[in-house]
Amino acid sequence: MERKPIFKVTDYIERDLEWEAEQCRELGIDFQCYQLRNAAPAELIEACGDADIILVNMANFTPEVAAGLTNTKVLLRHGIGYDKVDVPAMTENGIIFANQATASAIDVAEQAIQLMLASYKKLKIQMQIAQENRGGERWNYGPRLYPGYRIDGKTIGIVGCGSIGSIVLRKLRSFGAVIRVCDPYLSADRLAELGVSHTPLDELLAKADIVSIHTPLNDETRHLFNMDKFQLMKPTAVLVNTARGPIVNCADLAEALNRGLLAGAALDVLEIEPPRADEPLMDMDNVITTPHAAWYSEEGGWEIRHMIMDDVRAFLEGRPPQFVVNKEVYSRPNLRMKQAAKA
Repeated sequence: MERKPIFKVTDYIERDLEWEAEQCRELGIDFQCYQLRNAAPAELIEACGDADIILVNMANFTPEVAAGLTNTKVLLRHGIGYDKVDVPAMTENGIIFANQATASAIDVAEQAIQLMLASYKKLKIQMQIAQENRGGERWNYGPRLYPGYRIDGKTIGIVGCGSIGSIVLRKLRSFGAVIRVCDPYLSADRLAELGVSHTPLDELLAKADIVSIHTPLNDETRHLFNMDKFQLMKPTAVLVNTARGPIVNCADLAEALNRGLLAGAALDVLEIEPPRADEPLMDMDNVITTPHAAWYSEEGGWEIRHMIMDDVRAFLEGRPPQFVVNKEVYSRPNLRMKQAAKA
């Protein structure tokens, strides 16, 4: 009897995966799911070592895990970022690795703009004042609300202008702001298509009233935003991060805010998630935090689920996933999915 292809999920954030299970039953796939977000390498290998195709959310796929997955042909990442996957190790072991590069891009872009407005317009402080003045005779704004500024005519800096940053750029064009983009990896043709030019990061930070981060997390961007960068910013500027927490040195950010080097921050992501009980950023009036939820909408959630199952169907047909990260794997003599190299 021919062995069924095996599809396993290491960890997931959906309420359940019954839809995926039904899809796999119809396709004749053996489907299994776990919650192994913080599992040790040995535990991941034991659970998933026989899988042909694996979907990971937040579990760590280290070189040890890659070497132990002797049957795996394709590894998929639930979402865009893949800082917890050792991509060179996947390539070395002949495993195709792909993410869902456009998934929830609209949702993250909308959250970024929401956080820009909330932080720059001091929404958290406005809400506190509204609560404090219940039952009073008049609004007592106090000094915390001042100064306040309009966004029209100000400068917004977008750091990283890929699938999400470019949507932020498009949606912001009607705000009347000057928009600057820092992305040294965009081609001249892409910059022309977007209607922008590249602004070096230090220059952008010195000029921007709002800075929104949309870069991946890698060796180049880890702690890209640190005290040296905060010292370049306007004291009235705000920082927004909906990308990855470790791009910002949170200890430096807290100190910079206390020193008045910038006016505020809005963060959907932090270096440690959930944050420690003593995380100082959580107690600041000029910091807005959300629980790494920028990806979420019902539309976005189903969009990514359909994209993943499309990749599973592609695997069954011998085709590669839509957004392969390590295309160099196709030239590896140990490539495990031979048909994909010809697709």
